[in-house]
Amino acid sequence: MNLKKTIIYILTAIFILTSFTACNQGQAQEVTTTSVESEIENLYPELIVGETDTTVTYLSTEGELTVTKKPQKAVILMNSILDLWYLAGGEAIARVDGTTNVPPEAMDVPSLGKSSAISMEELIALEPDLVILSSTFSSQVEMIPILEDNGIEYVLISGNIEPYESFKQNLYLFSKILDKQDIYDTKIAQITNDVQQIIDKASQIENKPSAVILYSSAKNVMCELPNSLTGDMAEFLGVINIAGDAGIEGANKVDFSMEILLERDPDFVLITTMGDVEECKARVEQDIVSNEAWNSLTAVKEGRIYYLPKDLFMYKPNARYPEAFEELAKIVYPEVFGGGQ
Repeated sequence: MNLKKTIIYILTAIFILTSFTACNQGQAQEVTTTSVESEIENLYPELIVGETDTTVTYLSTEGELTVTKKPQKAVILMNSILDLWYLAGGEAIARVDGTTNVPPEAMDVPSLGKSSAISMEELIALEPDLVILSSTFSSQVEMIPILEDNGIEYVLISGNIEPYESFKQNLYLFSKILDKQDIYDTKIAQITNDVQQIIDKASQIENKPSAVILYSSAKNVMCELPNSLTGDMAEFLGVINIAGDAGIEGANKVDFSMEILLERDPDFVLITTMGDVEECKARVEQDIVSNEAWNSLTAVKEGRIYYLPKDLFMYKPNARYPEAFEELAKIVYPEVFGGGQ
């Protein structure tokens, strides 16, 4: 009887030990599996909130969106975004009117009309598997229910606030969707590394200049804020924007004020132009230069008035960001970057 009890005890102990070992192995296998899934690199967790082998989930202005990787028939409805898409290794079957920011490979891609007036009938007929929209145009945001009703996936892109950071994040998102992160890690990383070197060099300069950034069209003149395309680059370089405290939520420009300009007397006057440059200059002459007080400004007396090239400071420079940053750095830090008049 004692022998039987002993055998039972031994068998019970072996069973418990075996079960415990198997349980631990199962847990170890579960941990290993989880760690493999988490190895997918994510440089922008605040943007990309989930990723699998076949999908990417990201946070848009409309909330979380999930799109399928490697789309074969993409339509891009803003040319500066089209440029980014091609830079990340993508192609498109349709775009919008215009030639600015259109890569050479996309010049012959069919157009669906203006960015603000897309032909939905033509778009649906193309049967795209992905449409990339710009939140800049309310008419494009209004297309979302129609795309959803037709089972067409979409990406909603915003690039007007913090333009340079948006440039990097949107490219990263595109590289994930296209499953071509190797392009981001090499070609695109070189662009951002070149920009960072310029920013780092500027950060070593002790005396930071002030500037007013004027936006001129044929109709009016406004002041650009730090979140405008040029204002954003100037802030990265440490330039003090005299209109920086006049921010209006969601806006990147404010009305021009000669009174504030005279009061704050910036070191530089930087001017961006929309439309015909000569007409813009005429507007600046009429609205600002004609004022007798204009000549009392330090920037005027010392000849630091600059009209900035549109291809770098009005239109999105994208791959030319290093060139744009360097151009601006040469203007505001000529003693370090070798620029100036």
